[in-house]
Amino acid sequence: MQKFGISKRLVFGSFSLFALGGLGCSSSTGTGDAPLTYYRDIAPLVDAKCGNCHSAGGIAPFSLESYEQVKALAPAVRSSVVSKSMPPWPAANDCAEYLGNRSLTDAQIDQFVQWIDDGMVEGNPADKPVEVPVETRKMSRVDLDLKLPIAYTPQTSPDDYRCFFVDWPETETAYVTGFGVNPDQVPIVHHVITFLAKPESLADFEALDAQDAEPGWTCYGGPGGNAARANWVGGWAPGGEGTDYPAGTGIEIPPGSKFIVQMHYNTSTAAAVPDQTSILVKVDKSVEKKAITMPFTNVSWVQDHTMNIPPHTNDVTHAHSQDPTKFISFISGGAIPSNVPLTIHSAAAHMHTFGKSINLQINRSSGENECLVDIPSWNFHWQGQYGFTEPKILEPGDSLGIQCTYDNPTANELNWGEGTGDEMCLGIYYLTE
Repeated sequence: MQKFGISKRLVFGSFSLFALGGLGCSSSTGTGDAPLTYYRDIAPLVDAKCGNCHSAGGIAPFSLESYEQVKALAPAVRSSVVSKSMPPWPAANDCAEYLGNRSLTDAQIDQFVQWIDDGMVEGNPADKPVEVPVETRKMSRVDLDLKLPIAYTPQTSPDDYRCFFVDWPETETAYVTGFGVNPDQVPIVHHVITFLAKPESLADFEALDAQDAEPGWTCYGGPGGNAARANWVGGWAPGGEGTDYPAGTGIEIPPGSKFIVQMHYNTSTAAAVPDQTSILVKVDKSVEKKAITMPFTNVSWVQDHTMNIPPHTNDVTHAHSQDPTKFISFISGGAIPSNVPLTIHSAAAHMHTFGKSINLQINRSSGENECLVDIPSWNFHWQGQYGFTEPKILEPGDSLGIQCTYDNPTANELNWGEGTGDEMCLGIYYLTE
């Protein structure tokens, strides 16, 4: 995520849908009363919890938009909902309350199973609710579709980190109020991070671009140059979706700025092909509160490589806690003053493929701890930003805490690194004053 000097696929903008409570939990049991039917009992659940991805043009490989489609895939649907692998929602629900919670309750899972086991009765289409409250937190509009300047073919295997300038076209100060990424070649795009280079800091990065004969420049970790002068705008990692930022908030972009788009390509399982990924941006002229996207980790893990994970080990845990309010003015480029309460609107967690579990929390100065995100079974392919139904307040004197646990079955010691075969332990926060 955006880096202190950090990188790797990031997770971002994906607030998603509102939890739908007991949606679809009818009193029908199929054993004594009227049987469960597709239109009355199952279609509302499928539309609300699955339709965001399993629809025409969605990111899923097949659609679940009709009775026939759901019936044909019933064995896979049953297995997926029982195992809770679908709908994908890695975060533990007893940690915090989130916007867009796609997970099914136990009662809803039972309903799916019973309907399938009882023969998948279709029922009457007229019984389907006229409007299913599917609240997708996807971007409400795309004002700018900013493509990479060229179609780039990765040159280094298996991991190629490449940064490109993307021009910012606005001529007056504006605010990014929604962010998304349209990865062109999904099999090889392993993360995208968009940094902001303001006019006064462009020279450092323009020099890097000029020194490299190929388009763009190599940029492991951050964007290169004086990375502290390039704040994050947003990012994408597998499973992430574009989203509007919380109402009334946005990231300030001065005129004359440029985006630096860091592409991490990995060709270990797919051939190197030309990619021209797009950055999708919602823009407004003013906001009530300036926001930042802040990566959080132990700088010693990054700079001194102290996050060692020995070979042939299980349950290796690394943890860190720190109060960022002391340094937030520096971190935010002056957007938020130091030593003031911070409003945390959303949080994301990031590890690589050896990750086992990750936890983000607030360690209160009173001694109490408040869970923000807890992922007890890490899945690299489903990363996302968890928006809170009520923002969390971090007071000066409180600390953000992060804890990561790994299994390392290999013969190599692992440590912090940029490659897919390395590891990370990272939180990403969307903050305002």
